[in-house]
Amino acid sequence: MFVLRVLTLASLVLPSLALACDGGACTTVGDGQLQWDASLRLRGMYYAPTRFGVGAGDDGYGLLRALASASFAQGGWQAKLQLGTHAERGKAGGSGRTDRGALDVQQAYWRWSGAGMHVQLGRQEAGYGSSRLLSVRDGPNIRLAFDGARVGWQGRLGALDLMALRPVENRPGAFDDRGEGGAHLLGAYATTAKGAGISQWDLYLLDYRREGARFAAGSGTERRQTLGARWFGQSGALDWNTELVAQGGELRAVTGDLDIRAWTLGTDTGWRWSALPLQPRLGLKADIASGDADPGDGRLGTFNALFPKSAYFSEASLLAPANLMDLQPTLALRLHEAVTTELGVQLAWKHRRADAVYTTPAPLAALPGSAGGARRIGTQYKSETRWQVNDHWQWQLQLAWVDAGPALMQAGGRDTLFASIVGAWQW
Repeated sequence: MFVLRVLTLASLVLPSLALACDGGACTTVGDGQLQWDASLRLRGMYYAPTRFGVGAGDDGYGLLRALASASFAQGGWQAKLQLGTHAERGKAGGSGRTDRGALDVQQAYWRWSGAGMHVQLGRQEAGYGSSRLLSVRDGPNIRLAFDGARVGWQGRLGALDLMALRPVENRPGAFDDRGEGGAHLLGAYATTAKGAGISQWDLYLLDYRREGARFAAGSGTERRQTLGARWFGQSGALDWNTELVAQGGELRAVTGDLDIRAWTLGTDTGWRWSALPLQPRLGLKADIASGDADPGDGRLGTFNALFPKSAYFSEASLLAPANLMDLQPTLALRLHEAVTTELGVQLAWKHRRADAVYTTPAPLAALPGSAGGARRIGTQYKSETRWQVNDHWQWQLQLAWVDAGPALMQAGGRDTLFASIVGAWQW
């Protein structure tokens, strides 16, 4: 209901001010400021095969995302309206739920800020930290948005956000997206101020509910509480990012209720030689996301990353951070002032043999036939290159090859090639 009110306000205010903005930037209008912006992304993707070949074959298709927004700010008040249209062409089996949508509201919110406090109501994107659990989900064609409210404070010690949100369910028609029924995200997210120190902390507590959750141990309505801490910073050439998360709750499954006891630990540490040619950064990522040890013990040990970035391990977005252990040595290079590339290898295993291999996108989906048996998932080789042509244009080339291990092959999976080229324009 509040989204409709924001749209009504925007339809009355913004058209009357449209001629005041020149060249897509912003201008002063009375005591306020009007700003317009737009973006376009074209992406071609190829999988050989999709989902490691389990029930699927090779697939190549194109995606288009077009977003345009207008915002008006006056004093401590701001109203923003962002519309988006999303198209897909050539995907085998038809569009997925994050691929295609006619003209619809991506964001429409009202915000007030003052005296170190802010309130934001309406449809909005919500990314936090390193996007391990809360992201804008930029990889898929349709970005993730929520309906709801956030209240925040910022002071000498840091910042705190309280949130009451519901994820938006994408539908193919025009202006038909809505909050997902039976789902919610409640919580608090705090970040310490950097100050004179070299490191910072994120601390957060989240309450998550979603119907239709699917795990190897059972399916049903999932209610999960998440307590997490993130330590990150930089000292000279060294940078680090470590996150520890514990989860509890309940899965109300048809076969019986399951108590949730899950956790994850992820690290990303690197060292950059800025004075050397190509400014190399050598990094090591390591992740453990818990799995379920025994499907019949009345407990669910599979970690759920809630709303993670789809490119959690690579832009191929093949594996989800659940029942997984991995090591990723990486090498980042600056080939030119405007060109960067990262090369990496991911060695992946299941955390628990009895549990399945899980794939993207969220919510989690267990790969059929992958539960039990072998533990080694396989090895992924990846390359990601970015070319910032100018202030408006960027090109990306993403490649990956997965050498399927026993856990994938027992489910009928096989080696997989992924390739993607992205052209993104921002105005």
